[in-house]
Amino acid sequence: MFRKLFAKIWTRGGRVAAILLLLSGSAFGAFQVGLGTTSVKASDFPQLSLAGVQRLLVLAPHPDDETLAAGGLIQAATRAGIQVRVVIATNGDGSRSTAVAYLHAVRPSAQDYLRMGRARQQESLAALKLLGVGSGQVDFLSFPDRGTPFLWAGHWSSSSPYRSPFTHQTRSAYPLTFDKAEVYSGQDYLSDLTAILDAYRPDLVVYPHPEDIHPDHWGLNVFTRLALTTLEAGDPTYRPRQYTYLVHRNDYPVVRGYRPTSDLVPPPPLYAISHTWVRFDLTPQQEVLKYAALQEYRSQLPTLRGLMDSFDRTNELFAPVVDSRLTAVTAGTADDPATWAQASGQRLAAIQPDPVHDVLMRTALSSADLVAVYAARGPQDALWLCTESDDPTTADIDYIIHLKLLTAGGVADIGAQTLRPPKGWQKADRAGVYACTQFGLAQLGNPYAVYVGALTQGPDGLTIDQTAWQMVWVDPQKAP
Repeated sequence: MFRKLFAKIWTRGGRVAAILLLLSGSAFGAFQVGLGTTSVKASDFPQLSLAGVQRLLVLAPHPDDETLAAGGLIQAATRAGIQVRVVIATNGDGSRSTAVAYLHAVRPSAQDYLRMGRARQQESLAALKLLGVGSGQVDFLSFPDRGTPFLWAGHWSSSSPYRSPFTHQTRSAYPLTFDKAEVYSGQDYLSDLTAILDAYRPDLVVYPHPEDIHPDHWGLNVFTRLALTTLEAGDPTYRPRQYTYLVHRNDYPVVRGYRPTSDLVPPPPLYAISHTWVRFDLTPQQEVLKYAALQEYRSQLPTLRGLMDSFDRTNELFAPVVDSRLTAVTAGTADDPATWAQASGQRLAAIQPDPVHDVLMRTALSSADLVAVYAARGPQDALWLCTESDDPTTADIDYIIHLKLLTAGGVADIGAQTLRPPKGWQKADRAGVYACTQFGLAQLGNPYAVYVGALTQGPDGLTIDQTAWQMVWVDPQKAP
């Protein structure tokens, strides 16, 4: 039934309906199916320990995320005498609903959005002061709200900066900015993060989860992991602990609303692919102070109080970051990961599993619902890459594999897709539930690591599913 329905939706006359349904799944919609229930409790997960930590760095995509996700952790760290630094990547100046509700600007101008950004900076400073963090411990990068994915893909070079559709700027116009010389580009975003990490050298880094559906959240995740990987490659003795937090998913918190005596637990689709979460329990005093700090974000309360209240819980929740290593296969064919095997005969696991059936569109179009991404070192030093979908691939869905290459010469971009690959990319081939491609590692410049992500797009170019990006070490010895 669903396939017949969506066959009609994909026709030209049904594009509006298709767009609405796609947005419901890939952005901020509420069409959730197959989520199930879970009896998991926060106490089922180990406690995140601060033992031995000297410097904590909390990275937030917008003013308020630092308190929502880690307000209790920040309090505990400051009380324990741990140095705490908070970095806020954007000023949250791209929300029209907030501008209307908070500034009463019916048609917000660029100046209205800038005024909102300045207000949101002050809200974070006020909230963090309550949590024990002074203004000198807070950095605002002031990159464009909702623009992070455009810096990751499309505006990487500082010679081609991104222009915010809200503030109309191509660089920060805010007095509170870490480096005012930077423009809105991927190079400069990475440069700021790398400079802060290199100078501060945190031994515990907390930043957004890769499965967060907000573009600035997964965007900060990929840039942070890229910065940390380049630093670790240059100094193998530097291996900070890394944990990620989740804020935006339609199924998270699993039960919404003000429930200060309830646990915070992972959404069932994410728990299904990984059980390695950790909790951080809050004392009653910490919980009260965190709630008070959240009230400082006055610009957000009119439109987001329900979400913000949902993070006043007995614990905070984090997931550890685990990189992958490129494994050599001695058996198998490049277009069938089910045949890939090591010399020991052991099959290769996916480098990145992906939740399935977590939104209506992906359930109805199961051929576009990604299950996993695979990578291996094949014969002749080839990089084998495949996506796996829930049902056999179809000709009207574009299966895309995107790579960021970490080489001695810097970061490079390449990929493959089944339909209309752009210049410089190559064709990926469909084979049953897989879409696969392969590159010669020498052709790629002999990278010491590759960052792999995958997505599916419908006929109108709208994203149906997107996996989390995964960092894969190829050969650390080749790092500069």
